This record gives sequence, C-alpha cells and structure tokens, in this order.
Amino acid sequence: MRINPIPGVDRPPIWYRRWFIEVLGAVPVVAAAAFTAVRFWRSPEDRVFADLALGVVVWVCLFSVLKIQAARRQDSKEAPEETHDGLYAAVSVAHAAIKNLIESHSDTEVDLRATFHRVVPPLENPQALQQIIPYMGDGEGGGAGRKFSVNTGITGQAVRNKEPYIMESVAVTEGEHRAELVADWGYTSAQAAKIKPGRITAAALPVLDRSGQHVLGVLYLDSSAPLIFSESESKLMLIAIGDAVGDYVTRRY
Repeated sequence: MRINPIPGVDRPPIWYRRWFIEVLGAVPVVAAAAFTAVRFWRSPEDRVFADLALGVVVWVCLFSVLKIQAARRQDSKEAPEETHDGLYAAVSVAHAAIKNLIESHSDTEVDLRATFHRVVPPLENPQALQQIIPYMGDGEGGGAGRKFSVNTGITGQAVRNKEPYIMESVAVTEGEHRAELVADWGYTSAQAAKIKPGRITAAALPVLDRSGQHVLGVLYLDSSAPLIFSESESKLMLIAIGDAVGDYVTRRY
C-alpha cells in the first residue's frame, strides 16, 4: 500500500509551480508565431500570412495569460498555509477541548499550547520531525517550519515507539528540569538550553497511517502547569482527541 507523507511547509522551487510551467510552454509558441509574422511582413505578397501569424500571436498571448492566471490560483490553493488549514482547525478544537476539561478541575486558567509535527520522509526510516502549524495557546504563535531530530524528546519517543507519551516533571528549578531533559529524554545540554523555559508538562500523541506501520505525525501539547495530564479523565480525553485528529490526518493527506 502506497503511503503519502504529510506535506511540509516549504514552498516548492519555482520550476515545480504550475504557472511557471505554463510560461515555459507558451514562450516557444509565441516566439515562433512572432518570427513567422515578421518574416511574412517583409514580403508584400505574403501580407495575408503575416496578418494571420500576428493574429495567432495575439490569440496565444491572451490564452496563455488566462492559463497562467488559472495556474497561479491553483498554486495559491496548494500553498502550505492553505494545505494545512484544516489541520490547524482540528488541532485548535483539540486544544480548546483539552484546555476546558483541565480548567474544569482547576481554579485558575491553564497555560496550554498545542501544535502538530509531521514526520519528514522517508517514513520507513524517519530521522526528523517538522512543525507544520503555529502553536495554539501561545501569544507568540509561530514555530512552523522548525525541524527536530526523532532521537530527542517525547515527540521523538512517540515516533520511534509508535505510542503516546506524557512528560510531567516535578523539578523545582528550571536547571533541574533541563537536567531531566538530558538524562531522560535524549537531549544534549545545548539542545535543552534552547527549549522554551517552564514547559514542565507535555504530551505527544502519534498519528499512524491506516496500516499502523508508519507514523505520519505527532500531536504535541505542553504546559507550564504541573501534572495536568495525571487525571484519568484528562488521559482519556487526550487519547480520544488524538484518535480524532489522526482520523482527519489519514483522510486529508
């Protein structure tokens, strides 16, 4: 069974875009017709053919402009921000549902972020993950396009073992938490130093293809609030949300 990886957020090179291919196809035709028109125009007895050739030039130019505009519209529909629009909506709903459930058992608002990472091909031997939508629940947003090794963190663990993982640190200081990341989650000290401070709770839910053999991506959530996923109700909600997002991903891509 052929497995389609989730597209990335990098725009394809110009030579892969439809409008550029249409331009390449139109230029030789227009050039040949224009050359013919000029050649016939120099001969008075061939003016009729010159007029016909000129008409062909005008017709091909107008038709090519229409085709190029249509190709540009199609390219814009397949731009990364459009391709992952539905995924953004699905993760947004997941974020809101989990956040509301956790806050229903708490007296304070919970700082919760959510995003989605795709597995960078080849799926048979994954080496990297790429964040493909901005963080939800983060005032800064952003993050899309960043790449991570599958050898570090709970996202990498989820990909390698094809199972959901929860990290809930009880470290007292930020230094202790970063030491945990190095000791327990495969980060180097330099990698741990780059992670946003205070994210002591996290969950990574892998999305598998329909065969169950390949991980397509990971739904990722994190928070500065401790032990928010410890409640059985929260864990059940995480599993249900992960399944729902996974169903959307396998249908969409």
